[in-house]
Amino acid sequence: MIDFKIPDPTVNAYVLLLNTSDIVSRFAESYLSKLGITSTQYTILVTLSACPQPPTLTELAERIFRTKNSLTTVIGNMERDGLVKRVRDGADRRAVRVRVSKKGTELFGRVRAPSRELVYQVMSCYNGDDVSHLSGLLQKVRRHTLQELTRANNNPVDKN
Repeated sequence: MIDFKIPDPTVNAYVLLLNTSDIVSRFAESYLSKLGITSTQYTILVTLSACPQPPTLTELAERIFRTKNSLTTVIGNMERDGLVKRVRDGADRRAVRVRVSKKGTELFGRVRAPSRELVYQVMSCYNGDDVSHLSGLLQKVRRHTLQELTRANNNPVDKN
């Protein structure tokens, strides 16, 4: 393992944040692939399971911070694999909602406990206070960056 330290502490923290995100994502993808699911599929199933009603593609894209176009492809593949279903909204027939299928629910049930193990394995280097502190710091940088992105795009977060 190669550690690095950039002399400018702000740049160092930023590079560490990006690098850590890449490493954690790669680890999660490797771990979840052994369970027969991608990290994007897992994120979608977690999100759909937490929604009180099936969201539209646009709502789902906003929740998981993906573009609607890229999500359409993933949802299409998940629908082909029988993990989700697209259903017309009863009130607005133009709107299409996404819901978890029986097969998707079964897969999510099978991977839920092992995926929690992944989370605890990655976070095992922290105690409770560290986790709370890290969560606060990450929320702060997330909120700030979303505000900057909105300002840079001169509109709400990309809804495509």
